[in-house]
Amino acid sequence: MVKLFVTVLLLAGTALWGGSTSTVRDASGRIAGTATESGGKTVFRDSFLKIKGTATESSSGRTVYRDASGRITGTATESGSGRTVYRDASGRITGTATESGNGRTVYRDASGRITGTATESGSGRTVYRDASGRIVGTESR
Repeated sequence: MVKLFVTVLLLAGTALWGGSTSTVRDASGRIAGTATESGGKTVFRDSFLKIKGTATESSSGRTVYRDASGRITGTATESGSGRTVYRDASGRITGTATESGNGRTVYRDASGRITGTATESGSGRTVYRDASGRIVGTESR
């Protein structure tokens, strides 16, 4: 699940030109990548602007993640209760994210163990922490 949390962190912070762009930084403040969302599609780029993958969100709240070659690497399905279920390309649950409504999201692995958190400030900055509370990255919009 740590891999899922890091993957979500990287996907949350990489980009498509045009639209709304976020910048993701590692724990040392170095830019890890960007994510630009436009029309329900997000393109993720690393710090060298190389495309690392995409995410396409449907009107039903399901997001499909693809690698740079277009292969499906996983999905995320949002429920109305602020809970997102992540699955691998074979459909197996790999983890969940639950939003608490106060700008905090808790990430759990498939066994329910906490693997990390994200806290969003009113300024649009999100801080990602691992299960031990150490900062593993940030995202700025």
